[in-house]
Amino acid sequence: MSRYLEEAAALLRKSAETNERDNTGYDGLLMKGRERIAGQFATLAAIDKGLLPAELTEAVLDAIRKAGGRDG
Repeated sequence: MSRYLEEAAALLRKSAETNERDNTGYDGLLMKGRERIAGQFATLAAIDKGLLPAELTEAVLDAIRKAGGRDG
């Protein structure tokens, strides 16, 4: 993993700790924060494996569809 990805992962871990601390007792907020952070870790994992993250893949596919005059 590159230094940049390691730094991003470290910041995500800090965010996870803050989420757990600040949202204890607020199940909805706690879960929403966990899901957001999990998604960001998944993005880092994809980048680390040399893959295009899902949200970027969707943006690329949408752009290709629009450029080709197709709606889906």
